[in-house]
Amino acid sequence: MKVLIGAAALAVLPLSAAFAASPTPETCRLTLTRRFIGAQAVAEVRRAIRAIARPYPVRWIAPGQAITTDQNADRLNVILDEGGRIAVMRCG
Repeated sequence: MKVLIGAAALAVLPLSAAFAASPTPETCRLTLTRRFIGAQAVAEVRRAIRAIARPYPVRWIAPGQAITTDQNADRLNVILDEGGRIAVMRCG
């Protein structure tokens, strides 16, 4: 029985390592900035978000804008809607 438990524990290790590597809301300060979702992305709001996210980078993504597909867990991605409001925020 101990062998089966040990094997089961080893089988879970790669899965838990994958979760540890994935970005969390704290990685890019998402938990502190998500209150701006729905706000118009005017200069004052952009400055506030950059100040909260500091020292991590912030990427502003407008509809139809080409973006790189690189993943940076520390980067805060701010996705805007057609009206210039913040629709979604995520790390990556």
